[in-house]
Amino acid sequence: MSEIITDFIQTKKGYCHYEIEQGKNPIIWNLYVHSQYRQQGHAKELLQYCIDQIRKTGYSGEIDIEPDPRDGSISYEKLCEFYTGLGLHLIDRREE
Repeated sequence: MSEIITDFIQTKKGYCHYEIEQGKNPIIWNLYVHSQYRQQGHAKELLQYCIDQIRKTGYSGEIDIEPDPRDGSISYEKLCEFYTGLGLHLIDRREE
């Protein structure tokens, strides 16, 4: 059985978590920033922390994320731009 590394990052402003499974791209799940803290850079901080933690394991390949904006928070297109701007690889499961 392969080892799975997972970590949940939570601050008073939001949360997300990541998972690293041998033989697969690491993935960042469930990014959420509380509404009063949105559009202030906190999502970027959380994501960058996850990316940095993943890189500290020695992994240098693509890191996956699924764009799934909450209603009224940000458009799908802008969210995709944001994620790709951080170097993340998009997983599109909207049509599955």
